[in-house]
Amino acid sequence: MSTTFLESLSKAISEERLIPYKLSAEENSILPLARYLWNTALGESLYPGLQTLEITLRNSLHQAVAADRGTENWFEKVLDTQDIPALEEIKNRINNQGIPLTAGQIVANSDFGFWIRLINSRYENILWPALLRDVFPSMPNSIRTRRTGSKRLNRIRAVRNRVFHYEPIWNRTNLGQMHDEILETIGWINPQALEASRLFDRFTEVHESGPNRFEQLLSDYMGK
Repeated sequence: MSTTFLESLSKAISEERLIPYKLSAEENSILPLARYLWNTALGESLYPGLQTLEITLRNSLHQAVAADRGTENWFEKVLDTQDIPALEEIKNRINNQGIPLTAGQIVANSDFGFWIRLINSRYENILWPALLRDVFPSMPNSIRTRRTGSKRLNRIRAVRNRVFHYEPIWNRTNLGQMHDEILETIGWINPQALEASRLFDRFTEVHESGPNRFEQLLSDYMGK
């Protein structure tokens, strides 16, 4: 059973996708699969924090800009020509769903990158630094700058994209630091959201378990 099970599982995942999980050609087939499963669990453990960060960021930014501009429909008034196509794509997606085109729907249907782009240098003196305190009320004063927020969020976005596209993160030496930065950034925006995230955050447990736990699970299953 063990050989058939491992071969079938490897085929389902594909040999190409398993290549980043092999440390040498001589490894037995169970070790890359164990790393692959660990990678899946790591992505799962980061997902709640990434979700909370994405939602709190876009809501905080939307509320701050709407209050500053005096309207929830601030998008065309603020976005530069590079970001208008993304807005039009969001509107088309909403219209195709047959639901009312409202500011709330635009916010809900936008992606993480849409909001991070609003924190880059193109929006200096348009949104920043005036809205920093409103968007990141709990960011320490000593580091509260647009540049700090932009650099941090772009680092997180890189990890987020790997998680959401099922790419390897198991071998990133700074993964623990990235987890801490995700949570810290949530706290910059909303400390209560941070506390709620911590109630069910299990990244440390999964990260510290390593692939050995998954090797054992596979071995136990094949030994039944």
